[in-house]
Amino acid sequence: MRRRKITFSKRAVRWLLIIALFDLQLSYLLAFLGREQIAETLSITVVTEIIAVMLGYFMKSFKETREEERVRLDERQQEIDEKQAFVEDLRKGLDNDVAG
Repeated sequence: MRRRKITFSKRAVRWLLIIALFDLQLSYLLAFLGREQIAETLSITVVTEIIAVMLGYFMKSFKETREEERVRLDERQQEIDEKQAFVEDLRKGLDNDVAG
């Protein structure tokens, strides 16, 4: 099983989400204290922050994963090409031995 390493961006996103969820709870406290307008504005801002952070992280992660897959496929194709070139060189060598 492949173990995933925790990158800086994963840590940053985790902390941003923890802080955002804490701030979201504060909006309920403000509403309870009679500050409904401030609570509503805070809630909208926090939800917007959560969506923006997650979309940015998802796009970054998708791009990195796609690039890793492309590199892996290129390396695999290069290995196949090298094997084919080796087999062709081997065949040419055998043909020369028979003709000579």
